[in-house]
Amino acid sequence: MSSQPTPSQPSAGVDLPLHRHEWDRLVRLPRLVLVVASAGDDNVDAVAGVEAIAAGQRSRALLVRGVVAAIFAEQATDAAPLDRAGVLAECGAAVRMLAGRLGADVALAYGEWLMDVAASVGRTAWRPGVIRLGGVEVLLAEREFVNEIGRELARALGRQ
Repeated sequence: MSSQPTPSQPSAGVDLPLHRHEWDRLVRLPRLVLVVASAGDDNVDAVAGVEAIAAGQRSRALLVRGVVAAIFAEQATDAAPLDRAGVLAECGAAVRMLAGRLGADVALAYGEWLMDVAASVGRTAWRPGVIRLGGVEVLLAEREFVNEIGRELARALGRQ
């Protein structure tokens, strides 16, 4: 078995130097970020997270646009859910892999998109005494998760 990746062909029709399991990780990860950011809280607006995933269609990175297309084209067959630490580790691994295969710009675009997904969850949710619109107020737990993804992104790109 060759150690060289065989090109994966995402929905966008672009050949990428990725193994199938690496592509699957990239497609699965935004949903995991959404789930962890929501943390099972009934008061958050997970629709905002889905909209943030869809907003990746406007990304400058073709890879991100391809991942979005694959997310919405596939039948959801989620693997076992990961906890917060597992999702953060997956974020770092995905960004490192992308930086090594496709360059820092693509890795950064993908990582920033994951941060946008995490940050968007619950922005319009109601909390006792607080209405948050457009991310004006972000609960500390949400900010911490977004910051943790950012730190993973920085570490993965050797910027920390």
